Amino acid sequence: RLYVVGSTAGGKTYNVLKIDRTETSILKILDDGINYSLGELDELLKMIHYGNKSYATRGVEQVQSSFGIVGFVRFTEGYYIVLITKRRKVATIGYHVIYKIVDTCMLKISSQPSRGQSSVEAKYLKIFQNVDLSSNFYFSYTYDLSQPLQPQMRTIPGSITMASKYVWNQRLLKGFTKNRISSKWVINIIHGFICQKNISVFGKYVYLTLIARRSKQFAGTRYLKRGTNDEGDVANEVETEQIVHDASLSWHSTGRITSYLQLRGSVPTFWSQEFQKGRIKPHITVDRATPFASPAARHFGGCMERFGSPIIVLNLVKRREHREREVILTRELLAQVDYLNQFLPPEYQIEYIHKDMAKINKRF
Repeated sequence: RLYVVGSTAGGKTYNVLKIDRTETSILKILDDGINYSLGELDELLKMIHYGNKSYATRGVEQVQSSFGIVGFVRFTEGYYIVLITKRRKVATIGYHVIYKIVDTCMLKISSQPSRGQSSVEAKYLKIFQNVDLSSNFYFSYTYDLSQPLQPQMRTIPGSITMASKYVWNQRLLKGFTKNRISSKWVINIIHGFICQKNISVFGKYVYLTLIARRSKQFAGTRYLKRGTNDEGDVANEVETEQIVHDASLSWHSTGRITSYLQLRGSVPTFWSQEFQKGRIKPHITVDRATPFASPAARHFGGCMERFGSPIIVLNLVKRREHREREVILTRELLAQVDYLNQFLPPEYQIEYIHKDMAKINKRF
C-alpha cells in the first residue's frame, strides 16, 4: 500500500489515506476517517512499518513530502498521483491563505514489477507533463478560488465545491469522489492570475486583491479558439474579481470587504479566424448561422443563473471600419441580444452598451 499522511494547519490532527498498489486498472483509496494526534500517528506508522518489514522489504519509507494532492491520472499502465512539492504565498483574505504552485511531481502508484515503459505510455506521460503546473496555477486550503466572494459569504466558511468550470483539476479529482473520500483532502486549482497589494487610502491601510480565473471550457490559444461551442461556453472566458478589504477583516465576524466582478469572453456566436502568415489581422469568418441564438441563450442564461439580472454586455470592438472585420461581430452580437430580449420580461432584459475602444484611444 501507499500511505498518504495529511495534517491540519499547525499539525494539530492528522489523517491517513491508504491507496492499493496491487491494482493497475482500478484506483482503490481508503479513508478511515480517524483524526490522529502526533503520538497516535507515530504508533500507527510504527505498527505498519514492523508489520511489513521482512527480508524482502524495508517496511515503511517516506518517498515524498508535499503540500497537497492535485489528483490522480491513468494512461495505459496504472495510476499516478500528482503532488504539489513547492508553493509560494501570494495573498491572504481574512484568515484564508492563497498560494501559487511553484513545482509538482508525479509518483507511480502500482507496485507491479516493471517490464519497461511502453512507447504509448511514455507518449501520454510526456504530453501530460507538458502542462506546466508551475505556470499561473493557484490554490487555497480553505478558500474556494473557483467561486467569487458573494456566494462564499452564504456558505459554510472553508467549504470546498468541485462543480465549477474554473476548477482545472476537476477530472483528476474523480478518484476522490468515486472512493467517497472526505472533502478535506480536496484542493481546487484554478488557472489565471492572483496579485495582492497593501495600499494606503487617506492614511488607512487596505488590501487590494485581483483574482482572474480562466474557464477550462473551450479554452485555447489565440486564433485557434474563437466564438462559442454548442453549450454556450465562449472561448477563453476569464472571470476577473477585484476584492478590497481592510486589515481588520476576520472573514464574517469583523472588518469590511467588497467585491467587483466582471466577465470577459469571446462573442457568443460561431466565428473563427484563420491565421495567415504575413497577415497581422486575419479575416473574421462567421462559420454557422444561429437564427434562434441558441448558444448565446445558453451563455447568457448561465450568466443569469450565476450572477442574477440584469446582465450588462459591454462591447469594446469597432463600430465602423473601411474594410469590415470586427464590425461583423458587432452586428452578430447586437442581433442576438435584440432577439433574446424579445422573450425576456423587462427586469431580465440584457443591457447592451457599445464603446469603440479604438476610437476612444485616438482621442488621447
